[in-house]
Amino acid sequence: MGQQNWGTDHLPLVSNILMFNPQDSLGSTLRNLSTLQLLFCLILALVFVYTVFLATVILARLRSLRTVQNDNSSRKSLSLLNHRSANLRQMIVAVFYLFGLMSFLQLQIAFWTPESGRPAAIMVLEYFREYFRFSAVVFLVFLSIHLVQWFVSYRIRTAELRLDAQVFQ
Repeated sequence: MGQQNWGTDHLPLVSNILMFNPQDSLGSTLRNLSTLQLLFCLILALVFVYTVFLATVILARLRSLRTVQNDNSSRKSLSLLNHRSANLRQMIVAVFYLFGLMSFLQLQIAFWTPESGRPAAIMVLEYFREYFRFSAVVFLVFLSIHLVQWFVSYRIRTAELRLDAQVFQ
């Protein structure tokens, strides 16, 4: 029995998935996005910039609180920073839900195909490929802003515990 070789260079078919294809670049994906998806990209970019900005401000404020000894003032500052972090967390969750809503609205469009000689199933699968690539990038951004927010929350909680430890000493 002969050996079956799928894909390229005697590698299985899976190797084709891992190969770089210049047509699958981020630029080509952005050119194929709908207006709704581009609007969401703008919103997500603004949330990303705001997350990084607020994280920087909070971490700088936490660093300055290390030298402050006034317990009441420190508690108020930590409470404010904790409130800002909670608001940031809620904003990230809201944008995540917006992405879910937009995703399901966009998936309905995948089945609208123009009258042509091409099979509709191939056109739908091509749309899904573009949309899944877009979704992967969006989820990567969500993961990164979630990790930034998680780190900031950890630092706030550490500062609160350190302040509580100083009060009991």
